[in-house]
Amino acid sequence: MPTTETSTPSQSPTPTVDPDVSLPEGVPPVVDDASELALIASGDLGPLVPQGASYENRSTLEDPVEQIVLTWSDGIPPDRRNGLIVWQRSEDETWRAVYAFTDPARRGVFGISVETGDVTGDAISDILSFEDVGGSGACGTFRVIATSVGDASEIFRRDACDTQIAISSGDLRIREAVFRADDPHCCPSAFRGSTLRWNGTSWDEISSEVVPNGPA
Repeated sequence: MPTTETSTPSQSPTPTVDPDVSLPEGVPPVVDDASELALIASGDLGPLVPQGASYENRSTLEDPVEQIVLTWSDGIPPDRRNGLIVWQRSEDETWRAVYAFTDPARRGVFGISVETGDVTGDAISDILSFEDVGGSGACGTFRVIATSVGDASEIFRRDACDTQIAISSGDLRIREAVFRADDPHCCPSAFRGSTLRWNGTSWDEISSEVVPNGPA
């Protein structure tokens, strides 16, 4: 059965603004200053994050387009902003932001983890991110960002607790706890495993299984 999980694009003030690129204040959509390009080439990625922030994790994807996926923060968790930016290198050697989001401090995000792999079947690595807000259920927000040459867009978003999502063999593998009304939080009655596959416009659930959580 086809399913689609994606975000509603924010209203764009002008037709030239990409709704998938929500950059923090002060970060330009294109980095083309010669001195900043030299810093990036030397491995200093400071020009690619907000002033005063530090980058937490980086993933470099090189085929067929050079990309840098950066997560950043600007304070002490959980009272800090966090964000993710996908930069692509253009033919003229400049760097352009093709996707970005920012979590305000009030969300209480501890950090953002990133996994990469092709889930759209175009031989270009896509991005699975998780914004960790903690709690006993390891709650947070999962997103899948599909990348292509010159662009990137969010094609999946899910807020969840007690859930694991991973890229596996080009699909999304999901494992989530299933609780009955009288289950303590430590011990769900079962786990549901499912596999989602992108069909070009939405997600198809190609398998699903509920496994009781108990002694063999």
